[in-house]
Amino acid sequence: MAKKIKAVSITVAVAMLALMSAACGKTDDKPAADGGQGTANGANASNSVYPENGLPKDQKVTLKVGFFESGMGREWFDSAMDSFKKKFPNVSFEVVYSPKIDTIVGTKISAGNDQDMFDLFSGGIPGGVEPVVAAGKLEPQEDLWDRKAYDGNGKTLKELALDGEYASAPRVQGKTYALPVAGTSAGLLYDKNLFAKNGWNENPKTWEEFLKLCEDIKAKGIVPITFPGQYPTYLDNAFGAWKLFELAEINNNLKKFEDDFRNFKLPQHLSSESVERWKRIYEMGKKGYFPEGVAALNHTQSQMQVVQGKAAMVATGTWVQNEMKDSTPKDFKWGFMAVPMSSKPGSTVYVRLSAGNGNYIWAAKPDLNKKWAKEFNVWLWNLDVQTVIADKGGMLPVRKDFSDDPARASKIQDAPKAMYDYMKTNKVMLESGFRNVSLSDPAYQQSTKVITEAITQIALGKQDPMPILQEAEALLKKAIEAQAK
Repeated sequence: MAKKIKAVSITVAVAMLALMSAACGKTDDKPAADGGQGTANGANASNSVYPENGLPKDQKVTLKVGFFESGMGREWFDSAMDSFKKKFPNVSFEVVYSPKIDTIVGTKISAGNDQDMFDLFSGGIPGGVEPVVAAGKLEPQEDLWDRKAYDGNGKTLKELALDGEYASAPRVQGKTYALPVAGTSAGLLYDKNLFAKNGWNENPKTWEEFLKLCEDIKAKGIVPITFPGQYPTYLDNAFGAWKLFELAEINNNLKKFEDDFRNFKLPQHLSSESVERWKRIYEMGKKGYFPEGVAALNHTQSQMQVVQGKAAMVATGTWVQNEMKDSTPKDFKWGFMAVPMSSKPGSTVYVRLSAGNGNYIWAAKPDLNKKWAKEFNVWLWNLDVQTVIADKGGMLPVRKDFSDDPARASKIQDAPKAMYDYMKTNKVMLESGFRNVSLSDPAYQQSTKVITEAITQIALGKQDPMPILQEAEALLKKAIEAQAK
């Protein structure tokens, strides 16, 4: 969809030049959908635009960036900017680095000065993304999934994405507003050496095999699974919403379940999948598969139990290696497994993927700035950028072809690599558990609180989950009805 450039005033000389260019051949100024195959026609056009994306070479652009400085650090981002500027020297960046970039963004949004706002920024948005999208302040990026990667051998980002990554990418009103560039996964993390020493099954294929593993571990006097009772939703890393999707597929109910889940259609807590999930956790608790003192543990203490061999597995994320690097012995090697819910070997196992760290683009910026911002977001999918993300940032690459090269794969840290290895030997679907709508009524928070406060007691086999689920469902119903008014 070529765009005609309108001008209020223009000199005669420039007008004549434009007519001459038109006579020589038409130039399509849209960013190339082929990510590496030029769209410009004619010798003059090829000299004035980049063949990789159809954007002008002779117009300098400075992108103002707000960078969320988190545990990933900034080295990967600086490396990406450097390589981008070498390829496109007319583009430069002005970056504000801050661990509180969301506060800075919130202040700029409140000020209402579009010129002062960042062209692109990462991190959170105070009050959530939905109100800003509803106000038309963010540029949609759904189209980038169909862009061909600069180094993808003709494949689109959608085609290169990990299985399930595209479908479960966070969206608002059905559109992507921050293209994911890195990810974390979660499940049960453990010491491979401890498992090998005891001959324990590192890859149970069915629910029954998983329970057998827990029993084998318990028989050795070791806690099978730990999690931080001070932050009980950590248990979701292994048994969260992704397991509901898995149960729905087992029940041949996936399409309806997904629609209900994404759009907050009842039942939620009382869906057959939710009831089954909590019933299984409750039964595991009665068998003593979680530590008695779990309520007093924080996330570091629960992970330390695995490092010290007091517990075999911990419900956490692949970030654990970075988080525990100062406490982990040199001979410790992180392993990963997901909980299989099916009784049939070879069934799809749903695994949590939190794909993010992408950049929002401010909609009220000049078109050329927004086009270059989108190009940069696509650039972040380049394998050399993804390698620095894995090596220095400790995150999961977003491309499934990343580990095709052994040298590149060696840059992935042990915990994320273990997750990749799990994907290679199992039928895995990645799921983020995102919702299409948000609920603002206080009853929604109350509903969530009812569940959260009961997790440890359910996991210890001391609280029947059904009364809790009924109470939470009633509060959720109230919140949904309030939203509809």
